Amino acid sequence: MSLSDANILQSEFDKVHIDYEKLVNKLAEIRHDLKHQPVEIKAVDIFFDYFVKGMFHEDIRISQYSFGCICHLVKRLYFQEPSRLRRYANQVVPVLLEKLPERNKIHDVASKALMDYWRASSIDVERCLRISGFLNDRSEVREQTLIFLCTLQETEPKFIVRGLLFDIVSALKDSDPKVQETCRESILTLYRNGSLQALFDLKTELVNQHIPTEVSNDILSKLGVDIPTPDSSYSQSSGSLLSSSTNSSQRLSRPKSAQDETANLTNTTTATGPTVGATKRTPLAVIPDKADENRSIPNYVSPTAPLHQSSPAIPEPAMLFIKQIPGTAMEDLKPVYATSARDLELLMEAMVKHFDGKETEANWAERQKSVVTLRGLLRGNAFTDYAVEFITSLRPLVDGIIKAVSSLRTTLSTHGCKLISDLANVTGSAIDPFVDGFVQTLVKLSAATKKISGQNANASLVVLIAYTSFHQRVASHICGACRDKNAPARLFGAGWLQLLLMVHKDQKATMEASNCVELFEASIKSGLGDANPKVRECMRTTFWEFDTLWPSHSAVIMNNLDQMARKALEKVNPNASSGASSSASSISGSSGKPAASRPRVSAVAKAIMEAKQKQAAQAQAKGVKPAVRGLDKPAVNMAKAN
Repeated sequence: MSLSDANILQSEFDKVHIDYEKLVNKLAEIRHDLKHQPVEIKAVDIFFDYFVKGMFHEDIRISQYSFGCICHLVKRLYFQEPSRLRRYANQVVPVLLEKLPERNKIHDVASKALMDYWRASSIDVERCLRISGFLNDRSEVREQTLIFLCTLQETEPKFIVRGLLFDIVSALKDSDPKVQETCRESILTLYRNGSLQALFDLKTELVNQHIPTEVSNDILSKLGVDIPTPDSSYSQSSGSLLSSSTNSSQRLSRPKSAQDETANLTNTTTATGPTVGATKRTPLAVIPDKADENRSIPNYVSPTAPLHQSSPAIPEPAMLFIKQIPGTAMEDLKPVYATSARDLELLMEAMVKHFDGKETEANWAERQKSVVTLRGLLRGNAFTDYAVEFITSLRPLVDGIIKAVSSLRTTLSTHGCKLISDLANVTGSAIDPFVDGFVQTLVKLSAATKKISGQNANASLVVLIAYTSFHQRVASHICGACRDKNAPARLFGAGWLQLLLMVHKDQKATMEASNCVELFEASIKSGLGDANPKVRECMRTTFWEFDTLWPSHSAVIMNNLDQMARKALEKVNPNASSGASSSASSISGSSGKPAASRPRVSAVAKAIMEAKQKQAAQAQAKGVKPAVRGLDKPAVNMAKAN
């Protein structure tokens, strides 16, 4: 499916007098091709725009064919380039949700398309389920959204219902009795095999949303959960309800299959917290005491546990590079635990107001406190248990984090830089939408006159490059730093470029397609001829990293250097001790001489020698004697006289 097909479809839709038969035939042809052929990425925007437009057309045939094309295009992109679906979620997912209440065949097709969309972009789909599903004006759509979640849980083991718990429980208060009944059945299905922590979250949410006692008791009893007494209270450390009667060790009980887990929870330390039956919803986060920092918490991250689970594997040389830079390791900080998804959202929403406007004496302390709290949440359970809510709530705070990083107060700026490092360490590519703004700010800060600010920016950007995905704009910012007017920025930029090439070697094709190779080449040329010796020294190692990916481009760079610069570059060649590079080895391997008797040269040196031989041959053909290098003018004159 090419761009020309998309343009033809666009022209058919944009006609003043639409030829319905011709448009239907074109949609049928596109639907057939989407089943069997890959689609050109440039055409996807047009296809989605006009498929959605066609779904609401007055002609039933155009509407049906457009819907079929949307489902097949989602399937095609899921196999071809799933990350591409993220940008169309707000446009496509609501349309698919509207089709769920239709008759069986259309319902099944829409449900399968939503499944594929969730596999490609779960965060965006779950956000659309909240807005366009649970808050839909049609009660049929709200009901089908609940049924879809049950189907999703059966099909996808990775689906975690906790992120949508608030919306599911809210459906128990729906104005339509049918939706209420469907919600009860859905909760029983979703939590039938739930863990103790999941059941506790459900029980707490039922209380927090003031669900009628008879309704909540009926649901909990069917799930095998003990009904709490009026004096029950929340234990922050073990995550269970404690009865204040004589049997104070009573926990949430499950059927006999879970008794061992209940026994393990009984041995954990307990502490009395706020009353669960409180009528006012407030942002609640549990900050443990020093004695409780290493306690066992179900489904929570231990403060000493590795926090790189969501990040891609980093090559060993890149890890050694990162470890050499001070400030890249995560600091020991007191973790902060959120008790529910809704509490996490309220807690982070309350921080936004502190970052409004300019920094003043009145708000800088609150800004710093908010940044420190976010760092604590990353060490707690915010991302591990409530990833969707955390990333969604983080979006309004991105500008505030950038303001904190740019602050003239060193302490606040340091915490801001450390927060970006923690975000990259813990969430990995989940913060890809925010990376551009972070990188731009850190590059600017690296050129600051304060040495500590530059070091903080350097450490944060190194971690950001290592644990997030490759982006063309990030590469552009780094290459801009390599040609900055400030020497510290140029020095850091050389290191950033080297790390980028080390970590994202597998994105070579993407770099070439986005014209990044030319940017890298220009930056390396500039760095090798820099006036600052430290910049030149750092860029030499970057050059050899570039050489492993694009030896022909590096040969051109080296051929344009003078003899002294070329000699200094060869000194740091990592292949010099072990012999020639892979390219040179493949060339020399074709000759008849044994390998031991041949001088070993790198691919760059080989290209330089070939260029010199070509120049000498051209000069000889024209009758021009080659220039004598290494002799001064008196020596040349003496040779002529003789």
